[in-house]
Amino acid sequence: MLRYRNALVTNMATPSGLRPALLALALTFIALFSIPQPSRNTLQTPLKQNFKSFKLRSTTMCHGQVHPILNRPLHKPAKSMRFLEIKAAMGPAGIPPARDGKKVEGGAVMSPEVALTDVREVDYRELEADIEADMPGLPRPRASNPRILCVIHRDQSSSIRYPEHLGLGNATWGTVFDQLKRRMAWTEDGFSMEILDANSLDSGVIKQHANTADVFYFIGLGSNSTSVDLLAEITQIIPTGVCLGCTGDVKKLSRFDYQPASSFRIGKKIDLPFLPPWSVAGRFNRVFATVEELFSRGNHLDLYFSMLVLLNEIVPIELVGARSKLDMRGLGCLLKNCRRPLTKCLQDPVCKTCVDELDKVGLRDQVKAYTVIRSYQSNAFERLSLCINEKHNCLRNTASRPELPNIQPLQTFRGKPLSWEAAENILIGQRGPGKNASWMLVCGQNPAYDEFPCQYQMFYRGKARNSLWYNPVFKLHKLDGGEVWRNSDYKVRRDDVPGRFKFSFCDNGVTSLEHWHIVDAPDDLSWVVLYYSGAAKTAGQAYLGGMLATPDGAWPADSDLPRITRALHRAGIPWHEMVQVCNDFCSGAPLVPLHPERAPVIKPE
Repeated sequence: MLRYRNALVTNMATPSGLRPALLALALTFIALFSIPQPSRNTLQTPLKQNFKSFKLRSTTMCHGQVHPILNRPLHKPAKSMRFLEIKAAMGPAGIPPARDGKKVEGGAVMSPEVALTDVREVDYRELEADIEADMPGLPRPRASNPRILCVIHRDQSSSIRYPEHLGLGNATWGTVFDQLKRRMAWTEDGFSMEILDANSLDSGVIKQHANTADVFYFIGLGSNSTSVDLLAEITQIIPTGVCLGCTGDVKKLSRFDYQPASSFRIGKKIDLPFLPPWSVAGRFNRVFATVEELFSRGNHLDLYFSMLVLLNEIVPIELVGARSKLDMRGLGCLLKNCRRPLTKCLQDPVCKTCVDELDKVGLRDQVKAYTVIRSYQSNAFERLSLCINEKHNCLRNTASRPELPNIQPLQTFRGKPLSWEAAENILIGQRGPGKNASWMLVCGQNPAYDEFPCQYQMFYRGKARNSLWYNPVFKLHKLDGGEVWRNSDYKVRRDDVPGRFKFSFCDNGVTSLEHWHIVDAPDDLSWVVLYYSGAAKTAGQAYLGGMLATPDGAWPADSDLPRITRALHRAGIPWHEMVQVCNDFCSGAPLVPLHPERAPVIKPE
């Protein structure tokens, strides 16, 4: 429900951590300047004693020399034809060309074939049988788009669960990856994904896809369920990939930049306090640790982001490339413009704790970053964040709101074409005398912002003409174990057509701009489906999500679930991406509007 992005302030180095870092840096430079430069025929000469030998099973690399400290080959492997093809298509400065083809039309017509009476008595495959018919359209793929090859057990249960109320358990990997394929196509770069079933691998088909793949992603494979030799063969021609939840020899197939994971050994020969971050070994271990952690969380958003982290090694991705630490230029910006708020923050224990925790998490982890900021929010941190991000953008981040999928808002309400007044009345809901909240969240799509317990939504008209405000209130389980109520303050403006709105708010020093859509709502306002997409430009974060809400937070009647299912599909959301919100022990919420309001006018039929 709550959308918020904040930027990492700075990386505070302590004297105790500075000494080993300087020592490692000195050792690195000594090693760099003491190693003789190899001649053009180095690959044909015997290896010297101070180098170790290794053999990369790749068509693009051969027996070569490895730097003992940086743990990388002295000779860069030749780029594959796919890499050169993508590089050429990116154009100058790595900027992707404009998307070709016509504008994508979204919002499919409701499918009359779906007529479920009790969802809990129907298998989930039937529940989402018409998902392809209801989902928004996909953009036409380009030949130069980066491609990812996934091998999974389609019928195997995944770690992603359906909402508990539906009683459907876990979604299959096939269902999860079919949706991920759509999301990859909806990204700005229009990534392509091929999904193969490990239970029926065809040698010719998988080799054909491997020849054009840039990244591979294997889930839950083992020596008993698939051909290890075949997988080992096809991974040699794919630059980068990971095997997650795999066993046996398949687990060893992970590789980075054409080099097997086994060649990146932290501290195998030299005991350094840390791996140089610019080395291949340091980069691989950082990327692979991030992918493993994201996968272990067991939600669709982190699974999707783990793939983007890998694809970011092939082509720069705006969302993944957001800066979360200050470089020398950013540090100069901080010291020049924000000395006073920085001093105040360092003197405030709560603000300094927030900065330290954000430094550990990083900006890219939206789920943890938002919890940290809300747990340790303070006036000192807000002023520092406002100075670094909004006033001076010391991190030099940028982000744009996701344009896809193209969602069409509700067309009619109570037998008439949707008007602006009716659309605002839907948002206001049943708020009135004796009822302060407009809606209460039942389940939401975005794990970072829609899964906090006890999420109340207050929409109300302001004193000014056509003004509308949105004040969400939710309960936060703080990182120190306590509980606290938090709220936000959004200004709502009308967009181009009734049912579309622009939301803006500045929270803890970062401004977010969002587009909201009313996807569907019945005439009696017993529930509503909303969709949003937005971006926090100076934090370098873009996001989207959806929600199902009711006046009291209880699930709608089972007879309404088929219509709700179709509404979610038109927003590009299957049920397994929705997470049920805990609405227990929600008394005491501070449901007080933050602005003067006019009296509500909506009355349910």
